[in-house]
Amino acid sequence: MSASPWPHVVVLEPHSSGLALSRAMVRAGARVTNVVAPGHDWETRSRRVEKVVAPFDGDGEPWLAAIERLAASGEALAVLPMTDRGSELLAKQARRVPANARCFEVSGTGHLALMDKETADAIARRAGVNVPWTAVVHSVAELDELAREAPWPCVVKPIYSHDWRGRYGEERVFVVRDAAEAAARVERPLRDGVGMLLCQYVPGGDADVEEAIVVRLADGSYPVCFGCRKLRQSPRGFGATAVGFSDPLPETTALARAVLDEAGFVGVAGVETKRHPETDERWFIEVNVRVPAQWGLGDACGADASRRLVSALTGRELGPAPAPRAGVGIVVPLLDATVVRELLREAPPARRPALLLRLLRPYLRARELGLLDLRDPGPGLAWVRAVAGRALKRLATAAGAPGR
Repeated sequence: MSASPWPHVVVLEPHSSGLALSRAMVRAGARVTNVVAPGHDWETRSRRVEKVVAPFDGDGEPWLAAIERLAASGEALAVLPMTDRGSELLAKQARRVPANARCFEVSGTGHLALMDKETADAIARRAGVNVPWTAVVHSVAELDELAREAPWPCVVKPIYSHDWRGRYGEERVFVVRDAAEAAARVERPLRDGVGMLLCQYVPGGDADVEEAIVVRLADGSYPVCFGCRKLRQSPRGFGATAVGFSDPLPETTALARAVLDEAGFVGVAGVETKRHPETDERWFIEVNVRVPAQWGLGDACGADASRRLVSALTGRELGPAPAPRAGVGIVVPLLDATVVRELLREAPPARRPALLLRLLRPYLRARELGLLDLRDPGPGLAWVRAVAGRALKRLATAAGAPGR
């Protein structure tokens, strides 16, 4: 057992955000264990971080069993999910969480309601913020009735993003021009039992998307608060942050507080908005009720996000929050590589060198690189080896194919 004053930090399905949090807490002197799904070996290579490899297996039972085993030592645990399914699991199985394992989800205050995009929109409307027109789509036939009232163009997206990802991949939000195009997008997921939404499209590009990242406690205080202004997303238009910068974002932060206060939410969340380029109004998009993907930016910009998050979760005394620095960059190279390739392919060949230099310029301001952290190279090197191994295997398979 560790002699550290910190609890044993248990990170569920870390990905890049969990690696950033793990590194920060290891530097602070905490014992950290990452619960990793099979096939994500690169997430286990972070320096001085322990690991448990366990599949989710549909109902999350292996993850719950892992938490119970870790808690059996009697030491205090701080359990932090990095994905929607981890947050949903803890909220729905709160009775299974041992008494010495602290996690925000067991409070039952707002996590499931805000994860459901339909009820999240209702909460946001009660909070008095701008919310796009939205309708739940139960059948393809229902789109004919919605066609008359829908403010085309619209977007089609799943009610639960993590249900969609497991079936169809990362691209999950689509712009549609009319009911016929919407029907083509929703037919298969509705047939598969995946709930879908038809929503008003708020114009603007990736650089108009903002996210307030906060921790809210039961007394209504916000011990962690910083903003991320996106520059590029992957997939483009409706995706995760590939490149972004820290920013106070006063309008989005005020909107986030209004929504979370209305929900009575207790925990860590990222509230995403979109700025209308003509009116400059912020429109509510969604709430991520877990540690958001840009979490490492909170430590890089001086908000001391990871240590204050663990302190808040476990009831440690908190001093005044430090003021985050604006203009600090975050780059997720794995995501941005796809975006950069697409943009270069779309440009005339003669313009590609200059465009590449412009696209890579934000890297000079980046202080958080997700997987590729030079202070902790193990995960990045493991990922490179895995990618190279898969590429060599494909080449070998192609070379051995008939007719070659």
